[in-house]
Amino acid sequence: MIEFWLVAKMWASKTWAFIKKHWQIFVGTFYAIAVWVYFKAQTDKVKEVLKVKEDTHQKELDVLNGSHAEEITLRDAALAKYHQIITQIEKDYENKKEELSDKKREEVKQLVAENSEDPSNLSKLLAERFGITHMEE
Repeated sequence: MIEFWLVAKMWASKTWAFIKKHWQIFVGTFYAIAVWVYFKAQTDKVKEVLKVKEDTHQKELDVLNGSHAEEITLRDAALAKYHQIITQIEKDYENKKEELSDKKREEVKQLVAENSEDPSNLSKLLAERFGITHMEE
């Protein structure tokens, strides 16, 4: 048993001498392990922050896509209403145009009936009412 203690004492003294001689290796190794452990704990926090940021970004994208789809729907509805109104205006215009033409025809008939005996007066009245140029012969 004493031999064991002597061997252990000798081994410990040689080890201590080696450590004193090459202390930079041990300090550097200890420092590297400490830094690795510290930053390993920090990476979990960074991963958590990135996860939260990604989730927030995804929610923002969902809101933007929903808003965009709603705007497209509203735009399409407004465009359909616009086309409907334009079609109605065109129909109303055609009806008014026909009514106006009918009114003009009736007015011309009335003028012709009233002035059938005086053609020069009839041409002057037609020129005044409808913008037709009257030429004296």
